Amino acid sequence: MMQLRQRGWWASALCAVFALALAGCGGKDGAGGVQGAAPEAAPTPTPGLAGVSGGEAPLEESSVASAISAATGVPASGIRVLKLERATWPDGCLGLASAGQVCSQALVDGWLALVRMPDGTEQRFRGGAGRVLAEPC
Repeated sequence: MMQLRQRGWWASALCAVFALALAGCGGKDGAGGVQGAAPEAAPTPTPGLAGVSGGEAPLEESSVASAISAATGVPASGIRVLKLERATWPDGCLGLASAGQVCSQALVDGWLALVRMPDGTEQRFRGGAGRVLAEPC
């Protein structure tokens, strides 16, 4: 009988220790986390190319021409956007990975543009995640 009471006392003590340990896991507001730790900063939207790389802003030909200009060094005034549409690329290389190139394996929202360059040639460009890549001819 005495042995049974001792087991009950240990079980009660063990439950109390676990309860105290679990209570210490919550912050002041009981939301969990580490007390005294700095709160996580909310992500900020990417400025600039967000509108042309799959962001919520509508696609604008002038923004796409500026992005292509920045990537190629060709003045934006000489780039004429002929066709522009939203696209979802299969990876971080916008579907244009070269042999042996490592790309993120996530879908990337972006755009596809057909443009006329200053020399009169037509070229297709892909954009997304802040990148602009020319499609191979």
